[in-house]
Amino acid sequence: MLKIKQLVPEGYCLKCRGCCRFSQEDSVWSPRLLKEETSRVSQIFIVADKSEGTFVCSHLNVSDNNCRVYGSRPFECQLYPFLLSSRENKKFLAVDLNCPFVKDNKDTEMFKAYCVQIADLMKSPAFSAVFKNNTQIFQPYAGVSEIAELEF
Repeated sequence: MLKIKQLVPEGYCLKCRGCCRFSQEDSVWSPRLLKEETSRVSQIFIVADKSEGTFVCSHLNVSDNNCRVYGSRPFECQLYPFLLSSRENKKFLAVDLNCPFVKDNKDTEMFKAYCVQIADLMKSPAFSAVFKNNTQIFQPYAGVSEIAELEF
């Protein structure tokens, strides 16, 4: 199973009301499972949240903003605020510019160093093999900054 070290401190995530919430039920932002995750992680459903007038991930507890499957959350959720993006038949590692942590830290040396580290990891043979078999996780995101092109 792929594991990614979480960059964003828990405090940012628990205060934010952005992740795991979508303006549309079929949003490009909703997580996609790797083929090898489908037996381990229950299917992700996007459900209406009448209290907020949005759609939410079925694993999100909206009352406390915690993920019910955090310890075994899908790869794509572990990767966030980094994303696997596609544009014009090319694949990229990108970062969501709307994430409050990214907004506050994008110009820091720590963040820039992590970008290099995560890009190198995503270009590794192990990840390239996973991406080759899971192209469905690359989505045409808007409002992101491309960090590195991925070839596999």
